[in-house]
Amino acid sequence: MFDPYEIAPGVFDEMFSSPGVARPHYEAVFKRLGMMDAAAVDKRRKMADVSFRSQGITFTVYSDANNVERIFPFDLVPRIVPAQEWTTIERGLTQRITALNLFCKDIYNDQSILAD
Repeated sequence: MFDPYEIAPGVFDEMFSSPGVARPHYEAVFKRLGMMDAAAVDKRRKMADVSFRSQGITFTVYSDANNVERIFPFDLVPRIVPAQEWTTIERGLTQRITALNLFCKDIYNDQSILAD
């Protein structure tokens, strides 16, 4: 499955540290995917599409003349975030959510931010 795969120069690749070398947290996924051919991956993609459509995980682009329901785009290969990286992300999200909540509380109450 990964034979024609190349890492784009200057772009961070979540799965590979170098061509054919999976990052430690992706090794199991890399091995599992390496056992599949293109037909097996395509079959799983189609199964996921059917599942999304049957569960209503779709959207419609009303500016499109056909008004066709589309399945939300997603990647069959999961994004794996190691615990250490997630801790950093979590701290940043907590900080930003706290700031946003304080901003909304002020806007709907004292409006100090507007006066400042």
